[in-house]
Amino acid sequence: LVREREDVPMARVMSGILQHMFKHSEETSYLLIANGGLDAILYWCRGTDSALLRHCAMALANCAMHAGHKNQRLMIEKNAANWLFPLAFSSDQLVRFHACLAITVLATNREIEKEVEGSGTLDLVEPFIASLHPEEFARSWLDSGENSQGRTPEDLQRLVLLLDSPRLEAQCIAAFYLCVEAGIKCEQHKTQIFYEIGAVQSLKRIVSYSRNVTTSALAKKSLKMMGEAIPRRLSPAVPNWKPCEVQTWLQQIGLSSYCQRFLELEVDGDLLLVISDSDLMEDLGITSSITRKRFLRELTELKTYANYSTCDPSNVADWLGSIDPRFRQYTYHLVQVGMDRASLPTVTDTQLLTDCRVHLAFHRARILLAARELLLPCLPDSCNNSCSEGPDVFISYRRTTGSQLASLLKVHLQLRGFSVFIDVEKLEAGKFEDKLIQSVKKAKNFVLVLSEKALDKCMGDTEMKDWVHKEIVMAMNSGKNIVPVTDHFTWPDSRSLPEDMRGILKFNGIMWCHEYQDATIEKILRFLYHPSHRNSIVTMDSSEKAISPQRHASTP
Repeated sequence: LVREREDVPMARVMSGILQHMFKHSEETSYLLIANGGLDAILYWCRGTDSALLRHCAMALANCAMHAGHKNQRLMIEKNAANWLFPLAFSSDQLVRFHACLAITVLATNREIEKEVEGSGTLDLVEPFIASLHPEEFARSWLDSGENSQGRTPEDLQRLVLLLDSPRLEAQCIAAFYLCVEAGIKCEQHKTQIFYEIGAVQSLKRIVSYSRNVTTSALAKKSLKMMGEAIPRRLSPAVPNWKPCEVQTWLQQIGLSSYCQRFLELEVDGDLLLVISDSDLMEDLGITSSITRKRFLRELTELKTYANYSTCDPSNVADWLGSIDPRFRQYTYHLVQVGMDRASLPTVTDTQLLTDCRVHLAFHRARILLAARELLLPCLPDSCNNSCSEGPDVFISYRRTTGSQLASLLKVHLQLRGFSVFIDVEKLEAGKFEDKLIQSVKKAKNFVLVLSEKALDKCMGDTEMKDWVHKEIVMAMNSGKNIVPVTDHFTWPDSRSLPEDMRGILKFNGIMWCHEYQDATIEKILRFLYHPSHRNSIVTMDSSEKAISPQRHASTP
């Protein structure tokens, strides 16, 4: 593989074989990783060949889905989360989808969750899924020959596990995948499979509880194709529920036979959230222990999804959720006894057990540990790093022609210890401009990707409506270290550009060489101000202790 990985036709064949082998078993995946199979796939992620990139994306998705936690850890150690970024940034929908699937599956592994989040790839998932149409995607998938008969029951079962995950990205991509599969299985008259694997109940839960518009809409569409009734969406403000809303909830979880007794006792949202096993047996007449366990399981899920803002002014719910999403179930008991964020550091194990009903000792230990950490002072360096310092590098690019190069630069620089900001269209509309402006101003370096026709929209843009124009002017006015990287770019006549950005034509550009990426990156590194943190893994000659101003690309 090492000898042949520059041969694109051979790479297509080998990546296609690896794609299917990563589905075989955990042991097979381990052997493939140990013998360089994953290294080859990750190397090919920097390529441009569409067929090759599809195989790479699917191979990584299969490895994440089928290889198990041990091999997922190996994927992270080999920087798979970072190399999934350019795939998730691709213009090919199938490449993007499988890259998003791979990164989402990795994120559901709690042991590597932080490393996955740090790659930035996870931010691409929800906006991409929201832009897709299941019917069109299903047609393109069927045409590709990769999924002509739909997925197997075993594959679909793995999607249900994603749907049941507390992570929004996992719920979103699983709901979309199941929606696509529902369309395929509907034409084959095989929708019974969704009942057998428990997908129907999970989809109904998403419709009832999810506050994400995309995920909820996809779940509804799936249920319609299966011929299922769409459950009514419940108000997330459970503490404010009236008895009639409790009745609706009981019907949706399949316990309508107890509705009358709940109604007679006027059980509302407040009482529902504090109900206990003994209450269910003694007051509500649920004598079956299995039925009570089923009720409490559904109640725990409801508590996890509930919105407590009306009774939780200090947002204890989100603090608990930051420890573990499942811990949101304890919110109402904590706030009912007067607990808020200010009093959390003084809480004791006995109080959590007796007053707040946190019965699991391991959960109490984790909550107590997190509460004690609230007392730790914020060190000056960490405060500055997290609050005042901006990214080491801001990458400005033209989305239509420069997205692939921008994504590759991001990965190469991150792997060499730089923190990188790149616009991934996840920012809320109202915060978009402010976030971009602040990121440019705080960045140490401004890397400008000059791809084909990158400055065309700047020509005649006297009102500065174009974002590339805005970013360039902000960088120049802020005195940033500007490093242009050119790729099939022709420098325009200075008179065609607005006067406020003509100075960019005086900067020395570095020509990108796709075939020799590492060498080009080494050249770019010589013109960048290096990260201030000293634990970076920047690849540079040990004799280069400092960079003289004369060597900066931003020197006109």
